[in-house]
Amino acid sequence: MKENLTIRGNQLYLGEENFVLKSGTIHYFRIHPSEWRERLEKLKDCGLNTVETYIPWNVHEPEQGGFCFEGMADLKQFIALAEELDLCMIVRPGPYICAEWEMGGFPYWLLNMEGLELRTYNKVYVSLVRNYFIKVMEIIKPHLTTNGGNIIAVQVENEFGAYPKNDKGYLEYLKNLLRELGCDVLLFTSDGYWNDDLERGSIGDALMTVNCGSNMETAFDKLDTLRPNQPKVCMEFWNGWFDQWGTPHHTRNPEEPVAEIKRILEMGGGFNIYMFSGGTNFGFQNGSNCNPTFEPCITSYDYGAALSESGDITEQYRLLKKLLTGSGSVMENGRKTIYQTVTEFKKYDIFNNLNELGSAFENENAVNMEALGQAYGYILYEVNVEGFDGELEVGEPHDRIMIYADNQRIGEYVRGTDYKTITVSGVKSLKLLVENAGRINYGARVYDKKGLLENIKIGGREVKGYRINTLPFHHIPNISEGARRGMPTVYCGSFEADKLCSTFIKPCGFRRGVVFMNGFNLGRYYYIGPQQTLYVPKGILRKGKNEIAVVDLYGEDGYMEFSETPILDSLAEMA
Repeated sequence: MKENLTIRGNQLYLGEENFVLKSGTIHYFRIHPSEWRERLEKLKDCGLNTVETYIPWNVHEPEQGGFCFEGMADLKQFIALAEELDLCMIVRPGPYICAEWEMGGFPYWLLNMEGLELRTYNKVYVSLVRNYFIKVMEIIKPHLTTNGGNIIAVQVENEFGAYPKNDKGYLEYLKNLLRELGCDVLLFTSDGYWNDDLERGSIGDALMTVNCGSNMETAFDKLDTLRPNQPKVCMEFWNGWFDQWGTPHHTRNPEEPVAEIKRILEMGGGFNIYMFSGGTNFGFQNGSNCNPTFEPCITSYDYGAALSESGDITEQYRLLKKLLTGSGSVMENGRKTIYQTVTEFKKYDIFNNLNELGSAFENENAVNMEALGQAYGYILYEVNVEGFDGELEVGEPHDRIMIYADNQRIGEYVRGTDYKTITVSGVKSLKLLVENAGRINYGARVYDKKGLLENIKIGGREVKGYRINTLPFHHIPNISEGARRGMPTVYCGSFEADKLCSTFIKPCGFRRGVVFMNGFNLGRYYYIGPQQTLYVPKGILRKGKNEIAVVDLYGEDGYMEFSETPILDSLAEMA
C-alpha cells in the first residue's frame, strides 16, 4: 500500500515523506506480457521508484462497445505486477496519447461518427470518451493510492497545448469526469515549454509539468514563471527519439541524457524518463507524423531507451544506475538465439483469395476503409475503365496505392512523395491496392481516413462503379496455393525450435509487408530501412514447429533468417 501523493509548496510528498519522483515509461501494449515482470524488475533495480504508462483507447475498445482488457491489453495485470514490486505508478489514459501510436490512440471507428470533432467539447465525442473512461476507471480505481493501491497520479489529456483548437472547456470536462468517476489522486498536465504550450495545456489546480529532452534550466524556469512555488517535474524526459522509414536511425551519446537527469535532481526536480524501456509497434499499430510531410514510423520503438526494444541493458542504463544508486552491477539480459533459416514457402496470391481474406462490397463510388468497418491493413478497389484514356488521378493517396492494369502492376502513388504520374490507355480493368501505412498520431491532421477518399479520374473524367475488397489481415485464414511473381503474395513457411529464446528475424529479398509468427503479427518491414529486423519475443514461440506467414506487397521471393541482435541502422536505396 502506498501513501497519497500531495503538493506542499514546491515539493511533492508521499504521505509525510518528501518524495523525489524518479520514474520511467514502460508501455505494456508495446511489450509481450511474458516480459512485463522483467522490464519492471530492471526499472526498480536501476533506482527508479515509479513506472509510467499511457493507456491507448484503440487497444482497449478496438470496436465500439467491444472492450478488451486481456492478453497484450491486460492493464490490470501490469498494474498488479508493479504493485508486487512496490513501485508507484502514473497512468495517462488520454483519450489522446500521441506516443507515435496509431491515430494517437484514438480508435478508427471514431472516423465514422457524424458530427464528431476530436479533442473538443463536442457532444458526440465526449459521450464516447465518457464510455471509455468508465471502463478504464473500473480497472484503475481499485489501484489508486486512496484505495490502497500504487497509482499516485493521473494525467488530464496529453500535450493539449500543442493542439491548434484549444478548447479549455474540454479540458475542464475531462478533469471533472475523472473526479466524478472516482479518480481522487493527483491530476497533472504535461506540455512542451516552447511557444505557449504550457499555458494552453494547463488547467486549474492540476499540476503543470513539462516535456523536453535537454535545456532543463530553461524548461524549469518557464515552469517557475507560470506556476511559482510549485514542484518542478519533467513528465517526459526524452532520452532518445523515434525513427521513420527511409530516415537515419536516431542515436544519442548515453552520457548526455544521464547528465541532464543529474541536473534535474540538482535543481530539486523530479522526472519521468520517456522511454525507460523500448518496445515494438506490433501489428499495424505504428503511427505516422505529418509535419508537413507524411512519414510513417517504423515497427521498432527502441527509442534509444535505457532498456532496448528487447529489454536488454544499455550503456545509458549502466550510467543511470550508477547515478541513482552508486552501483555498477546490473541484472542479466534474457538469452537470444538463432533459429534455422526459412527458405521454403508455400505461396498464395492475395488477389486469388479475396473472399477468404476479407469482405466484398459493390458501390457506385469509392468509399474509405473505415466506412466499411475496417480498421487496419489493406483495401482493394477494382473498376472497369474501358474507354478511359489519360492521366490517373487519385487525390491525396492514403497512403500507398499500388496500381494494376489488367492484372499487371504499372506503378504506385505514395503519400508524401513526388511520385511519377501514371497514364492509363487501352485498359479494361484497373485494380488499386491501398495500404493503410499508419494513421497520423500528432497535430491537426490526426483525423486521418484511409483508402480512396474520392473517385479516381482518368484524363479528367470521373470513374464510377467499384468492387471493393477489405483485407484487414487480422490473421492468415485457409487460402488457396498458387501465386505469380510480382503480385501481392502470402508466403507460408515454418521452422523447428528445441528451446525458446527471444530472437530477431530478418526478411531477406522480401520488400514490404508484415510478418506473422504463430498467428501473432510482428509488425511491418520495409527493405529501405533503417530497420531491417523484427523482434520476436520468446512468449509467442513454441517448442517444435513454428509457423511463419509473410504478407509481401511486391511478391518478390525471399527467405527469413534469424539473428541474436537487431539491425536498426541500415538504410537501403529505393529500387
